[in-house]
Amino acid sequence: MKQPIQVERPVPIIDAARCTDCGLCVRVCSTQALMLKDGLAVVANSETCAYTGDCERICPEHAISRLFQIISSPNEETK
Repeated sequence: MKQPIQVERPVPIIDAARCTDCGLCVRVCSTQALMLKDGLAVVANSETCAYTGDCERICPEHAISRLFQIISSPNEETK
């Protein structure tokens, strides 16, 4: 019997050089995964991040990006 594949969830990546501390991403985050710290947005609680992309879309400086998460079916075999 195959064991389920353990996958870490990706979190948004925040480019500190582009972040202007506007706080829009923090306000739009419905799970409160982001916060402002020392003048920058940071992922404060990665476990609650729902990975909706709202923070990425609202950022006027394009300082937030998300990695793609590729998941294969546990029943899928590599050929």
